[in-house]
Amino acid sequence: MSTRDQNGVTDLLATAQFMEKKWVWVHDKAEGYLAGWITVEKDDNVVVEFQDGSKRTLNANDTEKMNPPKFDKVEDMASLTYLNEASVIHNLRMRYLSNSIYVSFRGPSCL
Repeated sequence: MSTRDQNGVTDLLATAQFMEKKWVWVHDKAEGYLAGWITVEKDDNVVVEFQDGSKRTLNANDTEKMNPPKFDKVEDMASLTYLNEASVIHNLRMRYLSNSIYVSFRGPSCL
């Protein structure tokens, strides 16, 4: 889900589409983490819909918040709004695929 053009300008359409839904990461044995959005919240449970149309009912604690597209490929991962395992892996994957594999961490971080 890359949202930057070749000049590094954030795609406003992708950001607007992101803001329409409550995006989360869900752990998946085969894929690592899957991107989805919460469609129903009831007590401690949520229903998450994925891009392929499938849905899962999960405990809200089994999801991780997703960063807005403006953080895709960010060099300093400490600047991520949600610094969780799924977001770090996503950012590393995005940077690797764009041949920008080096990242920096500032402050007390342990990987």
